[in-house]
Amino acid sequence: MLEQLWLVPAFPLLGAVANLAFGRQLGRTMVSLIAIGSVALSFFVGVNAVTSFASLSAPHGFQLRVFDWISWGSGNSAVHVADIGLLLDPLSSVMVLVVSGIGMLIHMYSAGYMAEEPGYARYFVYLNLFTFAMLVLVLANNFLLMFVGWELVGLCSYLLIGFWFTRPSAAAAGKKAFITNRIGDFGVLIALFLIWVHWGTFDFFGGPGGASTGVFDDPGRVLATQSVAFAIPMLLILGVTGKSAQIPLFVWLPDAMEGPTPVSALIHAATMVTGGVYLVARAHLLYDQSPDALLTLATIGALTAFVAATVAIVQTDIKRVLAYSTVSQLGFMVLALGSGAYAAAVFHLMTHAFFKALMFLGAGSVIHGLHEQQDLRRMGGLRRYMPVTTWTFIVGWLAIIGAPGFSGFFSKDLILARTFARGLIDPVYLGLYALALLTVGITAFYMSRMVFLAFFGDFRGGVDDHGHAVVPHESPMSMLVPIIALAVGSIVAGWIGVPSFLTGGTSLDSPIEVFLAPAVAATGVWEGTLEHLTEIVLTGLSVMVALVGASLAGLLYLSGAVNPLALAMIFSPITRLFEARWYLDDFYRVAIVGNLARIASFLASFDLAVIGGSVTLVVRTVRGAGSILRASQAGYVRGYAVTMMVGAFLVLAASWAFR
Repeated sequence: MLEQLWLVPAFPLLGAVANLAFGRQLGRTMVSLIAIGSVALSFFVGVNAVTSFASLSAPHGFQLRVFDWISWGSGNSAVHVADIGLLLDPLSSVMVLVVSGIGMLIHMYSAGYMAEEPGYARYFVYLNLFTFAMLVLVLANNFLLMFVGWELVGLCSYLLIGFWFTRPSAAAAGKKAFITNRIGDFGVLIALFLIWVHWGTFDFFGGPGGASTGVFDDPGRVLATQSVAFAIPMLLILGVTGKSAQIPLFVWLPDAMEGPTPVSALIHAATMVTGGVYLVARAHLLYDQSPDALLTLATIGALTAFVAATVAIVQTDIKRVLAYSTVSQLGFMVLALGSGAYAAAVFHLMTHAFFKALMFLGAGSVIHGLHEQQDLRRMGGLRRYMPVTTWTFIVGWLAIIGAPGFSGFFSKDLILARTFARGLIDPVYLGLYALALLTVGITAFYMSRMVFLAFFGDFRGGVDDHGHAVVPHESPMSMLVPIIALAVGSIVAGWIGVPSFLTGGTSLDSPIEVFLAPAVAATGVWEGTLEHLTEIVLTGLSVMVALVGASLAGLLYLSGAVNPLALAMIFSPITRLFEARWYLDDFYRVAIVGNLARIASFLASFDLAVIGGSVTLVVRTVRGAGSILRASQAGYVRGYAVTMMVGAFLVLAASWAFR
């Protein structure tokens, strides 16, 4: 089955091409069947491929060379640049199942959610193409092909975020996402150039038909130049801050809520934002050569997790709360990567994909049932009207706050334990652990606030924009079935990472880490271990902090014992800081966008006055000379005779003068 691995990305591409070519002629039912069926086939082929790979003994995974892509010359002078080739190893196995599996559920949900929307076929073309791009990214066996998938993901995000392009806000959000990510992509492009210069190949590993030695076969080669050993990981980090929405380039992701809600689920859970995390996990051998780059990565992750969580506290739009929670959870993943806990980061990526897709689709169900209402202040009491949506959403809530037994509990605590263990070697990481632990409490607070405002208390919907009373209603089964499936995944997915103190295994040696070890095991970055008692204490501390955060939200938004508005007034400077998103958008608008706009205005004026003026001057000069010459060619013979005599005189005079 491994020889058919190429079908995994091929099926979504075929679905996109089919709907692009015939979507207008086919009915909506057929369009959705083609789109969903193509991703379902991709998922099932992926499952078979991963199952076959599990029984295969391959230290660097299974490589499938589809065809030679870029090369020139022959014989000893042949230069191989890159193949169209695929790599299936433990890391890409997890990513393929996450992307295609959760992508399939989101496609199914979209069929119901978008049923009455215009551009139905176009939507599914974009969605299929998005899935194809992400599968190329995670299956590529070389940096260059991975970068193609990376860029296609960025293009598809632009198309989907701006899907309702007639809305100015959606068009602006699409452009913001596209431009912000181009900044990060520039760093990745320079890193690829340095990789080619120092290794002479883009291949991850050597193999038949490709390079004899890949980048990861000899990662220490870069140590010959310490500055390059630091530069390559740092340039890749720039790409991570863009694609995975980290400080300073995370500002695009909350605005991505302008796209359809299923798009938000796909971007935030299964595709785009996980690309940066995957990139670092794939290139971890390069990061192992630079502890400074790892510390930079961990610091960015911890700060992003904290800052985004504080901003989520004051959001009133249900989708924006989830958007900032995504930024924060990605921060946890990046913190894990920077701590050398690559397997923990990938594990949290997987569990987060389940519960975040669940909550975004649940939010879409709420919006659908409230006639497009997204304001938490106009919700309340929805558990009485939307029981399935409510209880599945509660599963996602319990998972993200780290309630014991739910998936987020296992993956989040593994990250905290790994960071703490790294701190026993490098004390700076203990500070990052403390910040992450504080963020756990904040996460429990703002997520509980959202759940209490939306599903408990009395309904505050009132009337809609047309003056009609809003009566909430449950969503159709086409939307509920994917939500229920994701709720199940949000519970069971975490159990593949049961902590060692529950199994009696080696410290920090969970089943998911054992599976991922051949692909993402750190090489000498950290040697920290924890006693089982320490693990138990850390886990208990994390649960207690989350419980405090959730309880505080209950006091403010459920019991009514404390007035949240009065509390906000007391802490108004902090509230304003959070509402202004730490003034990052204002800073970019004033310091960067404003200055660039002024420079652009000056250059436009310069172009108009100087460049355009010069052209105009030449035109006017030629036109004036033409007018003069035209006067001498009036059609009178005597005039021509005089002109000839004057010309002859000038020729003779010049000949005499220069003899």
